[in-house]
Amino acid sequence: MARPARLSVGWSVALGAVGTLAVLAVLPPVLGGEPGALVRGAFSTVCHQLPHRSPHLAGEAIALCHRCSGILLGLLAGLALAPLVGPRLLRRIQRSGQIGWLILAGVPTAVDWALGALGLWANTPASRTLTGVLFGVVAGGILAANLLTPRVPRSLSPSLTT
Repeated sequence: MARPARLSVGWSVALGAVGTLAVLAVLPPVLGGEPGALVRGAFSTVCHQLPHRSPHLAGEAIALCHRCSGILLGLLAGLALAPLVGPRLLRRIQRSGQIGWLILAGVPTAVDWALGALGLWANTPASRTLTGVLFGVVAGGILAANLLTPRVPRSLSPSLTT
């Protein structure tokens, strides 16, 4: 079994922030009124919040659509589980083509959306949520890899010539 990675302050802050956002996203139906509208307004900058494309709590839509909810939950899971994979794998993730991995993880979301927009596929809450979770887990894993295994600047790296 892989040895868990050492936790960092940056990772802890990121995990706490993403966890807080996840809780805030479900609060509008609970808070109701002006406080709920304020939270919903804050999330409207990143999500369309169409009620028919959003999870509901107590009969009212939460502050995020299915896909954005999936991304946020995936981001939380990726961050939370990353320390369990061990520092070696995290360093490999950190050195890999991270942008390429993000693009690849976004392909199912793009395909789900495009096929739905073209009328070739009726995407569902499950397909929107799952494609969002996939993207979020990859993004969370990459973020965690960078926070848990800090890079050493080349100028500070040991050199073979010294």
